[in-house]
Amino acid sequence: MELQSASVHRALREKGIDSLNHANTLQTSCLFLQHGKLLSRGAVKDRDLIQTAQHSDDLDKRYAIWHDVFLDSVDIHERGRARNVYGPVLFRFQLDLLLDEQIPNIWITRKNPTQWSVNDRAEDRYFTSVSEFSEHYSKGDFNSMFMLRNTGGTLKLIPYLKDIVLDAPKMSMGEVDLYSHSVGALRLSAWQGGLTELEIVKRTCSRYCKCTDQYGALRQKAVATRDDRELIKLFIFAGSDA
Repeated sequence: MELQSASVHRALREKGIDSLNHANTLQTSCLFLQHGKLLSRGAVKDRDLIQTAQHSDDLDKRYAIWHDVFLDSVDIHERGRARNVYGPVLFRFQLDLLLDEQIPNIWITRKNPTQWSVNDRAEDRYFTSVSEFSEHYSKGDFNSMFMLRNTGGTLKLIPYLKDIVLDAPKMSMGEVDLYSHSVGALRLSAWQGGLTELEIVKRTCSRYCKCTDQYGALRQKAVATRDDRELIKLFIFAGSDA
């Protein structure tokens, strides 16, 4: 159910929303920066590049959204007061990207595709009109997702990327401070992709945010099991695809 992007832009502005976001792991985020664009899961696979596996991959393939680019109208980490399960790196885009002539239409889900059923109709999964979306969508709702389809599975970073917000878990793996490592990897990848003025914002959480405890639990599990894979998945840049 495609909606005119310019009309969605107007509806979001009226709700006080001024950006669209995409969260991912460090490895996949560095890939995006190297190539100067967000890439859909399918587009990365088609190019035989390295990305971090996500829990939703099988569902994306099942529902034929594997080649779509996903965005949120809210910072899920901030809103949910918990770490974003998709990763600690948040790309923040100007809402005006919806006015780009290369993005004539956008699809907006009623609920996260992880909650879809095989028996759903199209109208169960997507808003069918901008007026319907405007009536039922509220600022701060992060159940819906904004999907770019028929764009070749890409979204260029320049000129719409405002900045990157990076989680700071206050922990190390061996002698490697995860935050410092992440900043260095992002800056190197941005330089490789021609983004010489990338702004990286260190995330500051409210006192009620659970992310510190959640990251701490992952670290404790890694020590107890001698298995660092979950932390590596989130915070370690293994190499370059550029």
